[in-house]
Amino acid sequence: MDSAAHHRSSATCTVCNRILWFNLPPEHMDGTPHYSSRKALESSAESCKLCALVLRAALSNCRDSRGIRYGTGYWRVFESISVQDDSGIQEVMSIKDMGSSAPEGETRYNALRPAAIYSGGPFATSFLRAMASESWACIASTGKTDERLRHLDTGEVLPALGLDDPDEDMPVWVYGNWWAVGPPGDVGEMSPMRLVGIGARFGRTPRIQDAYGSNDGDLHLRGSAIGVCTTDDSALFQHVPGRIRELDSSSDVAFRRIETWIQQCISTHEKCAPPALNPPLPSRVIDVDSSHGSVMLFESKGQTGRYTALSHSWGTSSRLTATKATLDDLKAGIALSSLPKTFRDAVEITRRLGIRYIWIDCLCIVQDDPRDWEVEAAYMGQVFQNAYVTISAASCEDSTSGCFPVRQRSSYTSVATRSLGYDTERNVTGPNSEVVDYEHDSRPGQRNRLHLFDEWLPGSMHPFPQPMIIGHFGKNFDPLENQPLSTRGWTLQERLLSPRTVHYATDQIYFECEQRILSEDGFPFTDLPYSLNALIGTQHCAFEQHGMDKNTGLSFVRGQYVGTQQPGLRWQGGWLALIENYSRRRLTVPLDKLSAISGVARVVAEHTDDRYFAGVWASHIYEDLMWGVYTHEESFDPDKGGVSGKVPVKGRLISHAVRPPEYRAPSWSWASIDAPIKFVPLSYSNLVAEVVDCYTKPAGNDEFGRVSEGELEIQAPIYEVFPYEPTPPWLYHGVPVKINLGDERGCCVGSVRLDYPDEPLHFPCYALFLDPAHAIILKAKNVELGLDADGREDLTQLMPKTILTSEDVRRNFRQDYSGHEYKVWIQGDDETDPDSKKRKLVEVHISAETDRQLREYWRETQKPLVHKALSNAVRIGIGEFVKERADVNPPGVGSANNDPTLQDEQKAEKIEHVKGDQSWGPITNEDPKVRITIF
Repeated sequence: MDSAAHHRSSATCTVCNRILWFNLPPEHMDGTPHYSSRKALESSAESCKLCALVLRAALSNCRDSRGIRYGTGYWRVFESISVQDDSGIQEVMSIKDMGSSAPEGETRYNALRPAAIYSGGPFATSFLRAMASESWACIASTGKTDERLRHLDTGEVLPALGLDDPDEDMPVWVYGNWWAVGPPGDVGEMSPMRLVGIGARFGRTPRIQDAYGSNDGDLHLRGSAIGVCTTDDSALFQHVPGRIRELDSSSDVAFRRIETWIQQCISTHEKCAPPALNPPLPSRVIDVDSSHGSVMLFESKGQTGRYTALSHSWGTSSRLTATKATLDDLKAGIALSSLPKTFRDAVEITRRLGIRYIWIDCLCIVQDDPRDWEVEAAYMGQVFQNAYVTISAASCEDSTSGCFPVRQRSSYTSVATRSLGYDTERNVTGPNSEVVDYEHDSRPGQRNRLHLFDEWLPGSMHPFPQPMIIGHFGKNFDPLENQPLSTRGWTLQERLLSPRTVHYATDQIYFECEQRILSEDGFPFTDLPYSLNALIGTQHCAFEQHGMDKNTGLSFVRGQYVGTQQPGLRWQGGWLALIENYSRRRLTVPLDKLSAISGVARVVAEHTDDRYFAGVWASHIYEDLMWGVYTHEESFDPDKGGVSGKVPVKGRLISHAVRPPEYRAPSWSWASIDAPIKFVPLSYSNLVAEVVDCYTKPAGNDEFGRVSEGELEIQAPIYEVFPYEPTPPWLYHGVPVKINLGDERGCCVGSVRLDYPDEPLHFPCYALFLDPAHAIILKAKNVELGLDADGREDLTQLMPKTILTSEDVRRNFRQDYSGHEYKVWIQGDDETDPDSKKRKLVEVHISAETDRQLREYWRETQKPLVHKALSNAVRIGIGEFVKERADVNPPGVGSANNDPTLQDEQKAEKIEHVKGDQSWGPITNEDPKVRITIF
């Protein structure tokens, strides 16, 4: 690092003044001496704010290293590493304290070993040492965790440290917390390292192994408790990545940051395409290059030029809009004073970035012209794709709030702290902070400010430094997920399709592109929640990459669900993750459900040549059909329950399931309902269903928008669903049900998740299986007259028609036909279209013996026998079923208790391992298939 001269402060003690704070050694090396005793440090801390910071950091170092921080446990990484000291290279145990949330990426560069995660409570240190000394890097919890691997507040209070003992009055040593912005170079090379914090420890010697509370020989990285940041114009900015977020997002500093981010994206980002010099302008834009007090609506008529686009929330407040009546007035000129504040701020941002045009939806689309709205709405995806930058009014509730949020308090929770799973606030200029000034050789006479404040971060060591990337030291998350704009439906595609976006969020400004998200306070996100490249890439995934991961998940009990399932590729920034997020957003006009995401669908179709059916892709149709409604947060209580050791817990209401006022999609599409949904991973190597045909008809000219009708023809095992009253507790979310397989498998139990959970489950209903365990729950689309007590049609009763089931087929074939012929349907080629994948159903009359021979032939040639259901169906939910749990009789057949029981003690022969996507469900490909049409 370049040399620097310290600028002394009268408020800083002489010990602190002689320390070069931005050039401290890393934690694993010998510390820099501070005060020679704790008592001396405590005395100086009464007048020196830097000493007060060091004292709190040293106390945190030994207090929090005992397994509790901020009232909860945290994660620790155990690993055996090689280090060099005066006696040569030695193998030592490295222990690294992390945060409350489990890290989702590698916790250091140069990681050579896989990591094994142990959660649920403290683990024996001896066990973890043994694992780490072999071939694993072990990540273990020091407290109780939930299903998302977040530590829970147990209320545990640790005993006092015992530092008041005179024998424990040790010297104080300070060190730097150096992280890497990229992979490190040679050993000893510090150029890629950046100072993110400063730590302090008590110890008899400067060695980390001799720190208070350490086990002899261990290299225990406890992290730093003093945060560090500097200003953008400081000579230290290359070595200190932390920045002070601006209270005023319209300040010159804020705009210089935005301009720097944009230029870095254009010139250095490999994943980001440079903006076109003269892209085609949208049909209409706002020209901001007029007199200062006004702007005007401009009809481009094929002209080109750079423009910005505004992503905002309309809200319920009145606003200026383009209508047939106002169109000419808007072209003549618009006084800035007549625009709502959000629009005025967007115009100011556009002007300060040197851009002439801006696109604002309600001013550039004629709102009372259905034809214009349909054309422009279909083109909206291209508007955001071609924009030079999108201005995201992320914190705004409506158009009157403005782009620049008003921040009154200097304290906020940084993205690094949120990633670690904490909500403690960073206050760079508060009472527990201090500023150190330096004069740097590169800029003589200029003061370079180093801000120090309370903030804990995990430790780092060279040559295995901690990556300075969100998700690699804690959880990965979307920093904008709680912003008002993220609750609106239309804004999802606006964010996804924009090549560069500046988000004016409540806490700070963020810059997003295809390569990363940058926060004002200095931490980057590289695992992006929204990436068009990732979306298109996952749509090209191979067949075996669908469904649940084949190498994860484990069940020890035959018939039990596999635990710790990991979904496939399309959940990882793909279409399924996108729709799950979209389903939680609100739309002012319910009919816009498909229109508001049609821009994304159009781009995906252009890159994949895939067919699109009301939100469902032909190449991924089985995966896209298996969606369920989740109106509440759901978890399991591990401290209760029967054989599974847990019971379901219904948590916070997310939102109710609402029927749209008008038809907009078929029942098998997620777009047919307004409710938060999740896609359930299927066992793709064990699919039992086959989609024969799928069809939708657009309601207008946009083939990716709302549809007026649609149907799905599919053949699969179908079984009638019956009510089931289990012995409490019921161990699964959803309505308990059972199905009768009609053979030696008997009755199997399962749970049904209704599309409208507030409504009761009506019978009869049916389970159409996609894989051995997962089913779509159907009911007949049409009704028929019910029967009275005498068996006559009752005009007052309307009952759903019955649907042919696999059990019906199996029961019919078991009967003795005594040589009589009967009717079956077989599947053959469609002679009218030999190149088509469709195959027609042919009606034939055969004898029982002929049937036996045909079934044998079809078994040998692997050609299916298909039975056609005469009744059509609609979807009402999804179900998940397990294998039989007890020998039971079919419903109504000679047993006092014919319900299967989940709580029976498991016999030894039922214990087995089921890994990955191996089936634990009751259905096989041997089950008779029924073809049915779902509307």
